[in-house]
Amino acid sequence: MSFYSIAQYLKYRWKARGRHGTHSPFVYDFVERVLLDQSPLQKEYIVEYRELPLRMENILSRVAARYELRNRLYVPGNKDDGHATIDMLLLNEAVHEEWNVLLGKYSDRLGDDSIVVATGIHKNRYCNAAWNNLRNQPKVRMSIDLYDAGLLLLRPEFKQRQQFVLRQL
Repeated sequence: MSFYSIAQYLKYRWKARGRHGTHSPFVYDFVERVLLDQSPLQKEYIVEYRELPLRMENILSRVAARYELRNRLYVPGNKDDGHATIDMLLLNEAVHEEWNVLLGKYSDRLGDDSIVVATGIHKNRYCNAAWNNLRNQPKVRMSIDLYDAGLLLLRPEFKQRQQFVLRQL
């Protein structure tokens, strides 16, 4: 682990909040029904992505189950058929230089309820800068920082842009 990663982790731990540290009903529900939930998952929602820690695979599987995200695209990774709506777009830190380009490329296939996941957002200063650029894109209405990964929500019902740093429990 580099000095940068250690500093980022300490900064994350300082800022991270639980369900009571947020003033958003959506985020409170997210913590309750995703981060704290321990119920069994249906097989169709299991996210298998070897580059992620098992705990993040579990969290992303719970995200997929909670919001019924069936059409997932992992970049780089699985083949893209080019037509289907993407419910969950998972961007690997290996392509962090292209995150903005990829978000633009798939933007027309992302629905209002789609979730974009970026992995390794605090791995190094370049990934962190790419994450900050991603979450400031005009289409992004909410960002959730889970340290190992960041989630971007595009829901238009979020009138104000919101950024949350949540503890993984």
